[in-house]
Amino acid sequence: MTKFITLLICLLIFIQSSWSETISNIYDLAVQNDPVMKAARANLKVGKETENISKSRLLPSLSSYADITESERNSSASQVYSFISADPFFSRSFSDTETTSYGVSLNQAVFDLPAWYQFKSGKALSESAKAQFAADQQNLIIRVTNAYLSVLRAFDNNETRKAEQRAIFRQLEQTKERFEVGLLPITDVHEAQAIFDDALVNSLEAKGALAIAFDNLEVLTGERYDNLSGLSEKFNAENPTPLDANSWVTFSLENNFNIKVAKFGKDSSYNQAKAAAAELYPRLTASARYSDSETEGSQISYIPSLSSSNISSLSDGHSFNLSFTMPIWSYGLNASSRQAKQRSIASEQSYEAVKRSTAQSARAQHQLVITNAARVKARKQAITSAESALNATQAGYEVGTRNIVDLLSAQRALFQAKRNYANSKYDYIFAMMSLKEVAGQLSPQDIYQLNAWLDPKISVTR
Repeated sequence: MTKFITLLICLLIFIQSSWSETISNIYDLAVQNDPVMKAARANLKVGKETENISKSRLLPSLSSYADITESERNSSASQVYSFISADPFFSRSFSDTETTSYGVSLNQAVFDLPAWYQFKSGKALSESAKAQFAADQQNLIIRVTNAYLSVLRAFDNNETRKAEQRAIFRQLEQTKERFEVGLLPITDVHEAQAIFDDALVNSLEAKGALAIAFDNLEVLTGERYDNLSGLSEKFNAENPTPLDANSWVTFSLENNFNIKVAKFGKDSSYNQAKAAAAELYPRLTASARYSDSETEGSQISYIPSLSSSNISSLSDGHSFNLSFTMPIWSYGLNASSRQAKQRSIASEQSYEAVKRSTAQSARAQHQLVITNAARVKARKQAITSAESALNATQAGYEVGTRNIVDLLSAQRALFQAKRNYANSKYDYIFAMMSLKEVAGQLSPQDIYQLNAWLDPKISVTR
């Protein structure tokens, strides 16, 4: 029984260590844990409240008050009436009262153009916040894709660098052996040693870059990763659909979220300018008020004999008011109106600049995808050519028509061709994702489609 439990534990540890994460798992976790996305959600809620705040000036406002006042008063006075007596007349009094009062007031804008334009401006800002959040969601897909592909790129580079180093080391050993038996001059040994040293440095740099790439992936989710799934060898780079660049430009101008953010910002600035100009227009406000007051207490007086009385009063009332106001002249309001107008012009030009930049970016990304698709096919063929060149150089080296430098250069050319092929695949994937982002077509479905091209059997480790 003990052996069975031990075996089971070892099996679980092996399964856990051999488990490789996929890009879809990392993306799902990044949606919840990425601090940039958390900030984006908070900013979305901030933007939504902008419309509610601006709407409040158009809606009625209800307020109430309540007061309780307790007061005590002592008073004394003296007066001499000369036609009656020369003796002075004294009076004293004391009062203790408590007054309770409360009221309710209602205010409603009847005609307020600045408030109306402020509401339209706030509504545009809320829509802008929604568009910005959608852009942030697409940006998360781009960041996850870039981070994941950077790990795969760094891993492939590290593997080819290590293989290149091993191959050159074997050639260096063979060169030394041939030198020792007098078949090669010492210069061949020195040249092979120099090439090996350079390959060793490149291998160390590739190993460090791989560790950094894994660390960058950790930033998105807050979790450490040691094993990822690699890209399947069956991956195929295809041209974008539709192939026409103008179609992608049209998609971009209609769906790009940065354009939408700029458009809603332009609309907000336009309404802000209208609101500033409307500050010189008349306003009409209606209000209603109800109040109630009750006083209880007692009063004691000596005039000159002692007497007391109770104080009790109750009152209530209501009022309706219609207020009309209109500024006649204000230098500050005129200046604010001119300032808001210029801001509206600047926002409109920024919107135009974003549209032009997006159209140009769509064309550039479209061309880059087509170029990278062709590059993948060409660089795959380049590996075959490099292998043939290496075989020919190896044969020439063995018969003495090629030297060690030629052989090592052919070997390095082969490994470089393999690196170029791997890089072209990752460049193609990222370019396609970027094209869809510009066109506003990028969605989590693209992550899951890419995930289908990953092979868990290809283990990408630190």
